[in-house]
Amino acid sequence: MEKMVIGKYIRLSQADRDLMKKEGKTESESISHQRDLIQNYINANPELSICRQEEFFDDGFSGTNFDRPSFERLIAKIKTGEINCVIVKDFSRFGRDYIELGDYMERIFPFLGVRFISVNDHYDSKDYNGTTGGLDVVMKNIVYDFYSKDLSVKVKTAKTAKVKRGLYLGGAIPFGLKKHDSIKGKLAIDEEAAPVVKRIFDYAIDGYKCSEIARILNEEGVPTPGQYYRMKHPDHKRYKKQSSLSAWTYTTIWNILKQEMYYGAVVGHKREYIIPCQRTSRAVPRDKQIIVEGQHDAIVSKEEWLKAQNAVQKMKKSKATVREYPLKGVIRCGCCGRMLQYCNEKRKNPLFKCDGSKNNPNADCYKAKFKAATIEMAVFKSIQKVIGCAGTVDKNMKRIRSEEGAKAVDTVRQIKELQAALNLAEEQKMDNIEKLNTGVFTKTEYLAAKAALNARLIDLQQRLDACQEQKKRSDEAVNPEVERFLCTAKQYQGHTELTNDMVKAFIDRVLVYAEDRIEIEWNFSENMFTELM
Repeated sequence: MEKMVIGKYIRLSQADRDLMKKEGKTESESISHQRDLIQNYINANPELSICRQEEFFDDGFSGTNFDRPSFERLIAKIKTGEINCVIVKDFSRFGRDYIELGDYMERIFPFLGVRFISVNDHYDSKDYNGTTGGLDVVMKNIVYDFYSKDLSVKVKTAKTAKVKRGLYLGGAIPFGLKKHDSIKGKLAIDEEAAPVVKRIFDYAIDGYKCSEIARILNEEGVPTPGQYYRMKHPDHKRYKKQSSLSAWTYTTIWNILKQEMYYGAVVGHKREYIIPCQRTSRAVPRDKQIIVEGQHDAIVSKEEWLKAQNAVQKMKKSKATVREYPLKGVIRCGCCGRMLQYCNEKRKNPLFKCDGSKNNPNADCYKAKFKAATIEMAVFKSIQKVIGCAGTVDKNMKRIRSEEGAKAVDTVRQIKELQAALNLAEEQKMDNIEKLNTGVFTKTEYLAAKAALNARLIDLQQRLDACQEQKKRSDEAVNPEVERFLCTAKQYQGHTELTNDMVKAFIDRVLVYAEDRIEIEWNFSENMFTELM
């Protein structure tokens, strides 16, 4: 029989994390709890304990859909035959959509020859041999699915009620406003940024165009909303990748002038999910949004806001032409950090142009242009070079897996032996107390036996701790990032042209300073290549 390779799947949703914080249940659904439960199950099963194991965990992902990075890596390995046994804590950790979960259990996994085990549900597909898990399994999956949908509706209802009371539930707070210092769900004026917002509205009412307002603010060196936020929150991830040279633009001014919250209103229910528990959402028409006025101090009056809207309507914000090209979404100006525009001025010779600083003539990248074909070819060659490293990385990873796998088997055996020895030593402690009470041991003999036993317990515990630490290192030796890289490299090996899907699979950002100076920020850490090449 072919030796199994086990994929241990662990998932913790944001709802689980919030519940753990609220109720103090730090181990109820935690990653470590799920990991220990699955590992103990494997260790107690001789058939499974000798198998090689790989761990996949998604932290902060809902179980109502299967759009999760580690889950997708697990399925990719199953399809290539690298994993043929999946173990989870319970059905809900794998997924809460009972239709799709049932599809995996009854069709996909049996077809691929994959054994599926749910520890807490006492389910092992090996026991069913081609049949379903019975009515109890179906009912559990339906309950999990119904629970998620019911919870989603209740959360939506509760949030809607809060918005109708004028509470602000949004994430990013508009420039010029901040969270109230003492009242939860309320906003207050940011005294430093609010004057800039007031100036923008005054300029618009006086007839200035958005581009003219942006040029004035850039010439004066006024920090943009992104720059201001980073000044106030240097450790926060928001705007982290934005260049310090970024400038005010037409769009930034336009978005500020359209913001209702500057006259004291709170706006909610701007988007809604089409189906409960699904990520697909749609914009809510303005007449159906929830707008509650007079909820915080205003930067401008409603009359001033309405006058600015009249001015904005006359400006008629132009809609950019949607173009498709390989580097879409990742190519940025190395100087200001803004997205480069793709333009085809001469049809046969497309260009990348930096218009991000067109309202700031003092910027180094003002009207910078680069040949698209040159940039795309450089990026394609870089990706091909990285794909070429996959063979060496895979070879070294297999060697590490083999070495660590052998260590892990021996370590698990030692852990079992040491745990048994510790249990025996604890029993001997009780036996010695009994011997003292019955007169078999004198007090001197008892104390000598106790000292020797305590020394043995300390030695056993130290050896057990060392073995557990070694096992932890073995478990962590297989880097999930490496597995993801190898899977991606295999998918795009042999491709002869650059595509947008390929670019986004490998690259986070392409920074262009000049046609002969391009910096690529990969989706994979450089340390991964350094350690495995």
